[in-house]
Amino acid sequence: MSDEPNRNWTESLSAAERVEAVALTVGQPRTANWIAGEAEVAHETATKYLERLVDDGKLRTDSRGRQTTYEPDPVGQYLVEMRELYDSHSPDELAASLEDMNEQIAGWKDKYDVKTPNQLRASLASGDDSRDGGERRRTAREWEHLAARRRLVEDALRLHDRFPSDPRSASV
Repeated sequence: MSDEPNRNWTESLSAAERVEAVALTVGQPRTANWIAGEAEVAHETATKYLERLVDDGKLRTDSRGRQTTYEPDPVGQYLVEMRELYDSHSPDELAASLEDMNEQIAGWKDKYDVKTPNQLRASLASGDDSRDGGERRRTAREWEHLAARRRLVEDALRLHDRFPSDPRSASV
């Protein structure tokens, strides 16, 4: 019974798809052996597909000592996400999203009387209300995520400026 999920994994995805799925979701750099084990493929198979992912700009490598590790390439991921936003949203939709993000951040600034996520974290030291420490930490993380997302949306809007003749850039 415990082998059933493994069979579904190996039957529903090709070896290349499994290697990519594992490699693009690691939280820290991993070796080809580790990725091969997780993807349930041979080391040579994993290495072949990992090198393709590196060539495609989806992964980056780090060779220290005798081991090479693989991790998602943050620049490649950023560019893919920006392209997805550009392809799937009009400039007006992106602008509305920016407005929502700006309102959320302005609300946090007002609520906590701070200007940055790190100032919010530092406010934990004041001990004004220790009951909301967890909420402040979560808010600081969300704020940082939203700030990064905002930069991504701004860059997608710049693509619409850069390529105005593209029919996707017309407002709906």
